[in-house]
Amino acid sequence: MSPLAVAFLIFFLRCIDVSLGTLRLIVTVQSRRTLASVIGFFEVSIFITAVATVVNGPLDLFKVLGYGAGFAAGTYVGVTLDRRLALGNAMVRVITQEFGDLANQLTSSGFGVTVVEGRGGRGTPVGIVFTLVLRRAIPGVMDIIRQVDGGAIVSVQEIRQQFLGYFPGKRPVPHLPVAS
Repeated sequence: MSPLAVAFLIFFLRCIDVSLGTLRLIVTVQSRRTLASVIGFFEVSIFITAVATVVNGPLDLFKVLGYGAGFAAGTYVGVTLDRRLALGNAMVRVITQEFGDLANQLTSSGFGVTVVEGRGGRGTPVGIVFTLVLRRAIPGVMDIIRQVDGGAIVSVQEIRQQFLGYFPGKRPVPHLPVAS
């Protein structure tokens, strides 16, 4: 195999294993142990193959460049995959004077909300609207926020774990008493 072909092979292997490593880290933080373990198995298997290819024989500039470029490209691809897959949940917090309208719009769109009323620094009535959503739903939530109050203050935080609460499509079935 030509030195250039070997360099492309190493590049390709590193790109895949680093991308998998990024995804594994994300699912590990989300406490998805089984999925993280499966991804880790493939990640390390591909990594060992890439390293063995680099260290096999004398040091070769093409191999080293392929290794480094594959690492860089894999980082880029992994972060891009994370954004596209949008695994997990996020807490969206909105500080707005239009909290009633925003809560109504979010609720009518199927999102659960919690509103905390308060006063801004200048004494104006404001509300903090909290909604816990799937990460892939964030663009839709942001569209609703912009429509209701384009000047709202918004922060988004990824959630590692959540317990109980309202999630569209995951609403628990109420337990009704059994008639005797």
